[in-house]
Amino acid sequence: MPNTISIALSIAVSAAAFGLACHPAHANDWNGFSVGIGGGYGATNNEMKIGPGPDVTGISGGLDINGLSGTGGFFTLGAGYDRILYNKLLVGAFVDYDFADIETKVSLGIPPADDLNASAKFKIDNQLSVGGKIGYLVSPTTVFFATGGYTHAETSDVDASVSTASGGGSGTLASVGSFNGYFFGGGAETLIGKGFSVKAEYRYTSLEAESATILPGSGVSDFISASIKPQIQTARLSLNYRFGDDSNDAATNPQPPTVNSNWTGPYIGIGAGYGVANNKATVADRSSPPGSIFNVALDGIGSDGGLISGTVGYDLQLHTRYVIGAFFDADFANLKNRNTLSLTDGVDTLGAGTISKFDNMLMVGGRLGYLVTPDTLVFGSVGYANVGMDPMTLNAGFSGASTGIVLIDGQRFDGFFVGGGIETKIWESLSLKAEYRYVDLSRDEVTLLPNDLPQINQFISTKFDPTIQMGRLSLNYRFGARETPDAPLK
Repeated sequence: MPNTISIALSIAVSAAAFGLACHPAHANDWNGFSVGIGGGYGATNNEMKIGPGPDVTGISGGLDINGLSGTGGFFTLGAGYDRILYNKLLVGAFVDYDFADIETKVSLGIPPADDLNASAKFKIDNQLSVGGKIGYLVSPTTVFFATGGYTHAETSDVDASVSTASGGGSGTLASVGSFNGYFFGGGAETLIGKGFSVKAEYRYTSLEAESATILPGSGVSDFISASIKPQIQTARLSLNYRFGDDSNDAATNPQPPTVNSNWTGPYIGIGAGYGVANNKATVADRSSPPGSIFNVALDGIGSDGGLISGTVGYDLQLHTRYVIGAFFDADFANLKNRNTLSLTDGVDTLGAGTISKFDNMLMVGGRLGYLVTPDTLVFGSVGYANVGMDPMTLNAGFSGASTGIVLIDGQRFDGFFVGGGIETKIWESLSLKAEYRYVDLSRDEVTLLPNDLPQINQFISTKFDPTIQMGRLSLNYRFGARETPDAPLK
């Protein structure tokens, strides 16, 4: 890992030195080298497979757990080179390095008898990404872009700890190497003057599955095999300095945009996105006090998937720089958690699986934005969220016979969201919006075995505590746009 860090920093420093040597630091155009510094927040959903090891014969299959989630922040450094083609098209290449702390932690606590607490942790430490981007200048000072490329991730081992009232211990549950994979994403970048720009970006990273050695040195891996496949989504914000080559006069001395700078009025929009959910489940007895006999908490239950969104809203422009607004969103989502078990000896087959998902989300909120140019708004948002969860089902079968039950009934959760993004007018009445949101839902009780044994809920309390992160892109139509000349912002 130190060698990787050195390479990333060397590239960034070399690009900065080359740019300073070639061009003055006051340039403000898209062509040329750039360096950047920033940070963000990420969520990972890990797929783990466990099966027979090489010394086990006659049995195939295994357990596929697709939904071990984690979250965490990161600090990033980057460098790149961009070029404008045909006045509107931007192409470029870049490298960035994330100093990350995105941790997946699965924990189990069973108080109060012996105060048993067990946990397993796995962390994405750092990521090196090398890629390309292609963008379109919606105005001389704002570009919307897509990215893609190669990623190398350094990770920790899977470390475990167990503690009871009489003692405990910790160690390596499984050793894991580094991961390679790919990423793709998109975002928006806006020039803010004197060579500086602000960039907001969403990325989805898919890493290849790598084998994990269970209890290294013990010989267990001869009988049990395991692999881990992380999938990561990150929202990132960076401040960049562009050295320029003095060839892009439109961006160096931007003219007032031809689109209307009036943001006041109603609008409708349609969009899409991707989300990752993290859920904590708690099961306890209903004695007095609650949980005095048993209280089991399981953290790190993950799900992910896409969404399609519709929105209506109203904005009010205050003076020349500020915009406030209110909006309502309806998201049709498919954030799914799926776990399967399949074992066969060549004659008989045992199979089982669970599935659950968050399927639709309603959000009502407000936003406050700042116009960095007459046609580009940087904003923050906050509001109320209501999210639906489908019933969690279990299906099991053996040699052709099968059955299915509802483990947990469907439920709606209330909560709040916070977010931020960039919106740019691309025509008199059309705007393009990129946004990140974090949704924190309330800890609510759910119903166990609603069809087969509902009486169990008189003695046992089961609660879920979900959070969701999502990146979203939408196209909006604004009513009542006026074709009036735009004056430069003061």
